[in-house]
Amino acid sequence: MSTRNIIAVVSPKGGNGKTTVSANLAVSLARREPTVIVDLDVHFGDIEYALRMKPIHRLDHLVSAVLEHRDDLSGLLSAHPSGLEVLCAPHDPVAADRLNPLDAFAVVDRLAGQDQPVVLDTAGGISDYSLGALDRARHIVLVCGTDVPSIQAGRKLLATMNELDMPLDRVHLVVNRSNAQVGLNANDVEEVLGLSASLLVPDHPSLAAGMNSGSPVTESSPKSAIAQAFNEFADDLLGVSAGPRRRFLVLKQGKTS
Repeated sequence: MSTRNIIAVVSPKGGNGKTTVSANLAVSLARREPTVIVDLDVHFGDIEYALRMKPIHRLDHLVSAVLEHRDDLSGLLSAHPSGLEVLCAPHDPVAADRLNPLDAFAVVDRLAGQDQPVVLDTAGGISDYSLGALDRARHIVLVCGTDVPSIQAGRKLLATMNELDMPLDRVHLVVNRSNAQVGLNANDVEEVLGLSASLLVPDHPSLAAGMNSGSPVTESSPKSAIAQAFNEFADDLLGVSAGPRRRFLVLKQGKTS
């Protein structure tokens, strides 16, 4: 089951910067057309901090609304200054434990049915939530670092998708911290995973600062080179790019524009 509006951002290994990629990409998409981001890291999601949100309603509240057959969910989403609509994870792990993944995806399906991009920020590893996101996504953004554990975890995820007959042509590889000096580089990641990178994200202070301040680079520095790379990647996912997918250049440390 693939829903053309759903973009799942996944990383089987935690700490790869998946939420950083999700937040920046979602803001870029929202600059182009109405977009929703859903935090499916239900136990420890931090999209609300990445986007400095103070939500009144969360995923578990929308689950209740769907179960009560409420028609309009739009008033239960949190508004970001970029125009992005945000659905944050439950307030704590106890509330998350009460969630049924099928009910959570009923919310996702309702949002996707409104003919707008829905970005799913998933937890690290492979769970019912990440598998549900992979199954529904038209585009799968695989975030991988340049360290051996990240690459091997990415390889295992692709193997799992293959075993489950999930088409790998939906996968867009994003190499995060692509200029990190750890002995491996983006070419090594591409070779092991058998994918060409769609986006190379540099290890740059502005990205970490954006996460800490709750203002992604695509919001705080929209004209920077990093933001422009995310914008072009968003265009690619929306199908409005001129020409085929392209790789983006790695930025030198300290250069953002």
